[in-house]
Amino acid sequence: MKNYIFAPLFLLLTSVAFSQWNPNTFVNLAVSELNGDDLQTATTTDGKTWVAFYSNNGGNYDMRAQLLDVNGNKLLGPNGLLVSNQTSGSATFVFNVCIDGNNSLIIGYQYEIAGVLSSVVSKINIDGSLPWGNGVVLGEGLAPYPAINKTNDVVVCWNNNSPSTLRVQKVSNSGALMWASPVSINVGTSNTTRGQIVCHSNGDFTTVFQRKSFGISTTLYAQRYNTSGVALWAAPVQLCNQTTSGSRYYSILSIGNSVYYGYYSSVGFRFNSFLQKINSDGSLPWGINGSAFSSYNSDIDPSQQTTSIAHAAASPYIWSACTYSNSAQSQYGVYVQKFDTTTGSVQLNPVGKEVFPISASFETLAGSLSLFNDAPFLSIYDVNYKIYGTRLDANGNFVWPGNRVELSSTTAGPGTPKGRFAFTSCVNNQSVAVWSENRGAGNKVYAQAISAFGVLPVVLKSFTATKKVTTIELKWTTVSEINCASFDIERSVDGNRFSKIGNVITQSTNGNNNTTLQYSFQDSKPLIGNNYYRIKQLDIDGNYKYSNIEMVKFETAATIFIQSVFPNPAVGFSDINLLSKFSGNSNVIVYDEGGRKTNQFSVYLNAGENSIRVYTGDLSNGVYIITISLSNGSLVSTKLIVNPSK
Repeated sequence: MKNYIFAPLFLLLTSVAFSQWNPNTFVNLAVSELNGDDLQTATTTDGKTWVAFYSNNGGNYDMRAQLLDVNGNKLLGPNGLLVSNQTSGSATFVFNVCIDGNNSLIIGYQYEIAGVLSSVVSKINIDGSLPWGNGVVLGEGLAPYPAINKTNDVVVCWNNNSPSTLRVQKVSNSGALMWASPVSINVGTSNTTRGQIVCHSNGDFTTVFQRKSFGISTTLYAQRYNTSGVALWAAPVQLCNQTTSGSRYYSILSIGNSVYYGYYSSVGFRFNSFLQKINSDGSLPWGINGSAFSSYNSDIDPSQQTTSIAHAAASPYIWSACTYSNSAQSQYGVYVQKFDTTTGSVQLNPVGKEVFPISASFETLAGSLSLFNDAPFLSIYDVNYKIYGTRLDANGNFVWPGNRVELSSTTAGPGTPKGRFAFTSCVNNQSVAVWSENRGAGNKVYAQAISAFGVLPVVLKSFTATKKVTTIELKWTTVSEINCASFDIERSVDGNRFSKIGNVITQSTNGNNNTTLQYSFQDSKPLIGNNYYRIKQLDIDGNYKYSNIEMVKFETAATIFIQSVFPNPAVGFSDINLLSKFSGNSNVIVYDEGGRKTNQFSVYLNAGENSIRVYTGDLSNGVYIITISLSNGSLVSTKLIVNPSK
């Protein structure tokens, strides 16, 4: 894939520590200059990306956090913030994160106290401060899983060391333990593991967890608690009768007072994916196991494995994405399914909707499922060690030309594959892929943003549009061009539908350059009102990508005044009655909604009252903008509705 970097002039004066997204998919953005291993991400309400990660510091794993803004600026320095360098051992342990009501990051992790690994929660504000200092110690144990309740307190569960079973505690917004002793979770006399929590609007919370069996084999259960930690059901509710794995978390969300759980389980030698619904009273309206992702269920059928679910606010559906494999687990692909939140019925193909077929290309789901306009937005990883982004419509069909966009290219091999994948929720039309990878200097954490429109973000504000006296001046800067051919300049009246108004040839030799180049273009005939501009960057091989969108409102001192437009809507013609302070030739141009010129003619205006007739018989039904201009630069415009069917 061809890559270009747009850069604003002000960035050239700033420290490289605050670098931005690098759309070169062979490079990407390094979240930290230090090494990084296991990672977790979360998205703020305004589209920033939190990344928490372990960093190996001389054999001890430090906990660090980085905050990226929507343009990829590293807000907590080149290496992120040191959250804890307490002794944690020579291996990473499972940790989890969430966001509170102030967009602060909550990290549940563990470090040693008197030689014993203890579970801890830390809070990091968006300004990089640590209001809880070295963290709030929950008690001995591992793998804390935090969630935020309606009063902005943290409810967290973790695996106690001895006995090896789950504990739950609540931590106040100020960092104080709120219960005298933690709640223990057991199923009868059986121990439990891998607890996950979702909080409800009334202060209750539900924990979905796994009852231990032999080895890593487990069975799913759930229990609901009130705000004081008192269990609300007589006994934990069993969610499935198939075998799950104590070595992994599954996908969980809450809608109203119900919990939805996307998971996969095993029967014999195959795996099956389900969506389970748990009502507030502990009932299972879809029965044991829940609603099946696919009707495949025999040993020779494809298996369903890694599963992620997502829900858009007020939607009657839940989407699920799943990695499929053949029965031998030697080839992989990706499918999606759509569930009715009330009935659990599947809305797509009974076996799931194929996104990428089961094949030797080995496409697998990479990170959590996101949604845009209540339809899937996801990332995948393939046999060539590349990460791609793709978006589907409400029927599970591809939206973008070419079906997918490369996020990270081949920089690793069989001995150094990419891993620890994350894909953030889509906020302000953008999601971020994050992963860990060894590119020859040890593992590091990398990130790449992608818009819901299939565009890798260029460095924002590198492209500017400025109003002059009678024109609008466009300027943009590149600092890298590979196989670049030219730049189309596109304009729109609404920021949605664009049309080409010009082209600028690249200054690069043979289309390649690694120095700063500056370009400009004059729109000599801007529209009256809002003008939206973008640059379409064209490769020699026909590929292209877009810049950010800039808007300029264009107005001039009025020397022409429109008094009336009649009839409007027009049927065959419309008369524009106006007053002019000057006499002379005027230029009349009719534009459609996309900014395309549909008609143009000249009329002599007298100083005083004038009437201009615009014929509309050959125009399609729609809204048009008519501009009338004098040679001195005076401009006026009006909207005309053409409705020949009336």
